[in-house]
Amino acid sequence: MRKSVRARIASVAAAVVMGVGAVALQASPAAAWSTGNVWVNFGSWNCVDGGTVDGIYWAVDTLSSGPAGGDWGDNVIYPQVRVGSGSFNTLSYQLFCRKWGWYTYRSVVSQRTLTPYQSGLSYTY
Repeated sequence: MRKSVRARIASVAAAVVMGVGAVALQASPAAAWSTGNVWVNFGSWNCVDGGTVDGIYWAVDTLSSGPAGGDWGDNVIYPQVRVGSGSFNTLSYQLFCRKWGWYTYRSVVSQRTLTPYQSGLSYTY
């Protein structure tokens, strides 16, 4: 009789292990990131020939981009980005610098990596 109890316990344990394994194989991983927005401020030190930032062409990977004609009037953008654990964003941008009230020139095209842990953060470059 003892053999049959041990055999039953062993078969139940094997069934539990197999069941847990099947569930683990079917479970899909939870999304590690979501989308949100962050503030990005560009300082006038980016204007190598002087002046202040007045316009920005920008894109975040294939996730979001600024207006086709550029974002004009200030040095701040609010792009949509990946936020949370495992988030990785490449911000590509070109600044327009205003000098002498009327003269505007383009800065060098640049890239920055953003890995925000929550929406609403502020970055200064």
